[in-house]
Amino acid sequence: MLSAEIFCANCGAANKPEDDYCFACHEPLQHASAPVAVSTAPAKQLLRQRYRVLERLGQGGMGSVYKAEDTELGDRPVAIKELSQRGLNQQESREAEESFKHEALLLAGLMHPNLPRIYENFSESGRWYLVMDFIEGETLEEYLVKRGGKLPWSEIYEIGIQLCSVLQYLHTRPTPIIFRDLKPLNVMLTPNHQVYLIDFGIARLFKPGQAHDTIAFGSPGYAAPEQYGKSQTRPSADIYSLGAMLHQMLTGIDPSTTPFAFSKVPNIPISLQALLDQMLDLNPGKRIAYVEMVREALQRINSKNSTLLSSANRVATAPASQNRPATPVYTPPTTSQPATPKLSYVASRINQSTSAGTASATGVAASQSKSNAAPDFNGSKPGYQSFVYVPGTYSPDPDQNTNTPLSEPVMPDSYIGKSVRTYPGHMGIVTSLCWSPSSQQIASAGKDRTVQMWHVRGGGQMQIYAGNLENSRSSSIEAVAWSPAGKLLASASDDGIVQVWTSDSLQTRFTYRQPRQHMHALAWSPDGEWLASASNASLHIWKALNGETIASREAGYGTINSVAWSPATNNLVLGYEERIVEVMNLTQQRSWKREAIYRGHQAAVNKVAISPDGTQVASASADKTVQVWDTTSGQRRLSYHGHTAAVYTLDWSPDGQNLVSASADGTIQIWDANDGTLRFTHPSHNPTVYAIAWSPDGRYIASSAHSQVHVWQASDK
Repeated sequence: MLSAEIFCANCGAANKPEDDYCFACHEPLQHASAPVAVSTAPAKQLLRQRYRVLERLGQGGMGSVYKAEDTELGDRPVAIKELSQRGLNQQESREAEESFKHEALLLAGLMHPNLPRIYENFSESGRWYLVMDFIEGETLEEYLVKRGGKLPWSEIYEIGIQLCSVLQYLHTRPTPIIFRDLKPLNVMLTPNHQVYLIDFGIARLFKPGQAHDTIAFGSPGYAAPEQYGKSQTRPSADIYSLGAMLHQMLTGIDPSTTPFAFSKVPNIPISLQALLDQMLDLNPGKRIAYVEMVREALQRINSKNSTLLSSANRVATAPASQNRPATPVYTPPTTSQPATPKLSYVASRINQSTSAGTASATGVAASQSKSNAAPDFNGSKPGYQSFVYVPGTYSPDPDQNTNTPLSEPVMPDSYIGKSVRTYPGHMGIVTSLCWSPSSQQIASAGKDRTVQMWHVRGGGQMQIYAGNLENSRSSSIEAVAWSPAGKLLASASDDGIVQVWTSDSLQTRFTYRQPRQHMHALAWSPDGEWLASASNASLHIWKALNGETIASREAGYGTINSVAWSPATNNLVLGYEERIVEVMNLTQQRSWKREAIYRGHQAAVNKVAISPDGTQVASASADKTVQVWDTTSGQRRLSYHGHTAAVYTLDWSPDGQNLVSASADGTIQIWDANDGTLRFTHPSHNPTVYAIAWSPDGRYIASSAHSQVHVWQASDK
């Protein structure tokens, strides 16, 4: 979206078009003498002899955004952002062009599920164009208006976690990127609630040691107060903006109506109010410094208070007026009522606490003049394990900070869903992943034609197996599997090649070829001697170290999407595109015997997994179900209907008591394998989770998310 906001020439704050004075510094605003007509690209015009313009999606004072088709790639829909320089003087034109190119360069090097991809930028007929993903949906601002200004907790949590994910990605780039303009207008929401951060026009790179930003920018109500000064903006400014958005979604109050003043939110847990207070602290030195702390806090709050929050934050169905006056949503208790103690944040390895109260707008200058300068952000993090909430000493004066250090946390440091590591090493969608038998390492494969080995806790060096890159016809690695002894790995590509290589030296031991076949799945025999490879046409069993064929058979029901080897027998389970699951036994005579056939699904079977004791099969299907059935009889024991879209993948817990499944509905769910009771829904919302694996020791789950892998705790122990 392009905005018609007016930026203050003195401090850079973004003001509404009808304002005459800057809300931040109160200096007069310089309005254009007359509106400039923006020349827009007519519908059906062909830009760069490639992009056919279909319609204009939005227009601002500097240009427009269009929906178009890429005629060179099958009329793929794209969005094209146009910068028009008509009506600008030479200096303004140069600044606008630099800002436009800056956005293109920033986005071109980024890859994250919550960011649009940039395809190219070019100039034509005196205008600059930026070609990017077309995102089907609406802005969060539009969505809020439709929902009456505020949202139920489940949606707030879902949106908040996704924003934490993308901000953490930006803040942890080799050179950190601060977005600086986080607000509902710059957040797109797709129909399945995938969040996209858009409009990087004022995002900037953080440079350690630099004292000032070149230009100050911000949107009223959402921008941190330091953005209107001349100091360099830090990542904590984005945390302030996120806090303002969370407050708005909880209360329905637009922060631009009362900048820097946020009322208490009624009927929410103390821990959530404390989190908001810390995010919205006007002193950047006292504000939460890292967005991953915010994400961990939200996850903890949700896991402990989801029922309370759901009942306390119901929304009205009637739309609220966009121009309603700001009204208080909280009345402070009288002196006769018990006061709520203030909360502080204490790191389990740092014996200190900070104020949880948000300073009043009138006290900003005084508090900032007394405080020390915020520490330089250099990409490193203090030695903390996890930030938790502990009660501080109550003060009758809400603006009086009574920092009483307390060393013992009252909330557990360990909880289900807690992020252990996010691995961003791939340049394409992650298709498969597996754990080492020791639960210390993960091997992940993707459409970037690489298999990458890395340590879960971040130690050691990341290693890339280069053997797959030598296959010129390969465009994707579809499967990777670790041998039971941990000394070998196998990877299968879409050009019919399976490679076996050592886990320590990454040396290729054998290459097995099945020409003109697309490999989809691999499975090791329990003793690690044999490999099963499944494709669109056949199943092959062969010796891992010399390629000797043990047995083979044609695919009985179309493409074999998944294969699993029983932990104690020579039974293999095959999941087919044609809705069928077979249990086949490889006899001592190396012939095939069908043990069972399962026909319970109504659509393609995407993934099969055998329980650790070998008695049950769980099959995930495009029919939105996971079905659990007996390996011998094929009798169904359970049908799980917790997902609302195709289920891509699943895995058993090592003790066989639970299953974890991921779906196109964007959810990852842990549920009881005996009765289907939902135990946990992972907070990340991503419809591209194609691979998931439970660690052998049962402590962690690794799940893909587009080009990333997230490792998180599987229990609260």
